[in-house]
Amino acid sequence: MSATIKKETDDLIVISIEGVLEYNDLNQVEKGISSAIDRSRKVKLLALAESFLGWGEEGDWEDMSFMLEHDHYIEKIAIVAEEKWRGETLMFLGAGMRRAQVMIFQPGETDKARQWLYGENP
Repeated sequence: MSATIKKETDDLIVISIEGVLEYNDLNQVEKGISSAIDRSRKVKLLALAESFLGWGEEGDWEDMSFMLEHDHYIEKIAIVAEEKWRGETLMFLGAGMRRAQVMIFQPGETDKARQWLYGENP
């Protein structure tokens, strides 16, 4: 599996992505996030994708149903990934079209991403 999910605290969900993200893996991550969300508060997502190699070829990658159903429960999304994935990742996440703030950080900036998620100046 190229993606795993862990609820680190009540308001922080960490997703680790390695290699090529296949559509089935994305579906499992979305199900995990949905289960981990406490519908009484907003959560923050931290995606650790430093060894991300891209998206698989199969699947409906344009399906926005998860975002439409869960976006109001997500406050911020921080992605730690190589700069070359910035544009595609922002587009994939619907940055600018969703309520949640989205920010990309460079490999090695996980602490900076965590600070941003909690409103501290990195």
